[in-house]
Amino acid sequence: MKRNKLLLVLKIILYPFYRLLFWYSVTGLENIPQTGGVIFSSNHISYLDPVLWIIVIRRRIRFMAKQELFKNPLLGWFLRRMDVFGIERGGGDMAAVKTAIRVVRNGEILGLYPEGTRSKDGQPGRAKTGVALIAKAAKCDVVPAAVICRGKMRLFKRVKLVVGKPVSYQEIVSRAPDNSRESLRAAADYIMEQITTLWEQHQ
Repeated sequence: MKRNKLLLVLKIILYPFYRLLFWYSVTGLENIPQTGGVIFSSNHISYLDPVLWIIVIRRRIRFMAKQELFKNPLLGWFLRRMDVFGIERGGGDMAAVKTAIRVVRNGEILGLYPEGTRSKDGQPGRAKTGVALIAKAAKCDVVPAAVICRGKMRLFKRVKLVVGKPVSYQEIVSRAPDNSRESLRAAADYIMEQITTLWEQHQ
């Protein structure tokens, strides 16, 4: 498994700035397996929250992000150095899906936002079926997590980061025994329910 040395340097540089600018607390990091491939799934409220997760999670985590973000040369450079890779929105980017599956099979953490976009009101929305499809294909657990912030995430605001207990691969298969849209929808909804429960319990 290749180590991203520049990412380690960026995390060291960014850590004190994020600590100063965002008053965040973290609970439940022990729920992230120390080894092996897994999907890390959280609600998504800001462009800033992926960087928060990358900083606080000690293992390497590779997030998926919409391809449009990479059109900005500077932002694209930064995202790639943070181990982020792009996906074309609309459900047809099979190359990105294969990359996501490969990340997990390589024993790494895949960061995936089930909703597919940021929440406009800060509340968890409905998951797309992709999280269940990738979890089944990679045969992995999904770790639910929540970002909690009253109002929009801004500088000098309190932010809670909460990680829950993994949803097992067996649990996902029990809700999606086949790859029909209805089965994948049931599994994705269950994963999102775990995220929403964390969000509600830690308000």
